[in-house]
Amino acid sequence: METAQQKVSIQEALGSIASSDLENFRVCFRRMRKMFPEEVAAACLGHIAQRGLDSAGLTMAFWITLKGETIKVLFDPDALPMEVAAKAAGALKKADAHFPLKFLNAVEDISAPPILLRALGLVPALGDYSVLLSWLRTLSRHSDQRVKSRAVKLLCELRPNKGQIERQMLSDDARIRASAIEALWYSRTPEATELFKAAAKDPHHRVVGNALAGLYLLGDRSLVPRMIELCKSPDPFFRAAMAWCFGFVGEKLAIPTLHELAKDTSPMVRKRALLTLLALQGSEEPIAPETVIAAPVAEQEPIQPKQEEAPAVKPETAPVIEKAPERLTVPRFASLS
Repeated sequence: METAQQKVSIQEALGSIASSDLENFRVCFRRMRKMFPEEVAAACLGHIAQRGLDSAGLTMAFWITLKGETIKVLFDPDALPMEVAAKAAGALKKADAHFPLKFLNAVEDISAPPILLRALGLVPALGDYSVLLSWLRTLSRHSDQRVKSRAVKLLCELRPNKGQIERQMLSDDARIRASAIEALWYSRTPEATELFKAAAKDPHHRVVGNALAGLYLLGDRSLVPRMIELCKSPDPFFRAAMAWCFGFVGEKLAIPTLHELAKDTSPMVRKRALLTLLALQGSEEPIAPETVIAAPVAEQEPIQPKQEEAPAVKPETAPVIEKAPERLTVPRFASLS
């Protein structure tokens, strides 16, 4: 059985021979990949993610894209961190224009939801992923709601037309509705504005948060008072959603309100407000000690399953008219009741 020490040794050995002359590297590389194919595939992907498509990297990329089994190493969380896998996937697309199709062939027979979620998280790194359209449509009907939600978001980004978004908004699953609205964040069309305004009336906190964030990104600052008012909602999920939303769009006018939320009776709301305050004020600026106080637990904070996200890479086919304004990096508000 492979040990962590063995994996590190293979990575070090590969890195060492990759810096040697190309012919010597190719000879050693052929021997290593026959003995330890999966371990070498993981080491190759790490090399490509870190050093790009240098002479050794091109040789590695050619070998990886030849077989579906080596491509599947991208989907293994034990083999590579998500950010490394995403960088490697983007590099493989540059090395081989047919890589998205090979990616599809490698992922079509996967059924385990955690692996599917990992694969879906890598899709944006491919750039134009229209070849995956039929697969995404199939997954948009998957029994696992998180797989379904992720697939719907990618579908709506790939084909962001009003009819498709409206169909998703008829779903009883709030994750589906929220994902459909999130997919419109980079759209600058009157249809997107109309859909955001309709979604802002949704009964679910996450859908409303995504809709208000979308309107804000379109330049509508008049809704800030409404967002502040929602911070007084009796529903702690809405209060937490607004705390996330202010951080996501970087609205510093909300700082006084966030200080109040940091003293909320709900630990979930307090945690979200403090994270947003740190993002808005800068992590080096301490929050006033009186902000963090003990408070009775009004409800149990929902458990958030660990999800891996690839760096956001917009598909080339999406009709993005202009780049969205820069936003502060704050953790996603993904909890659902």
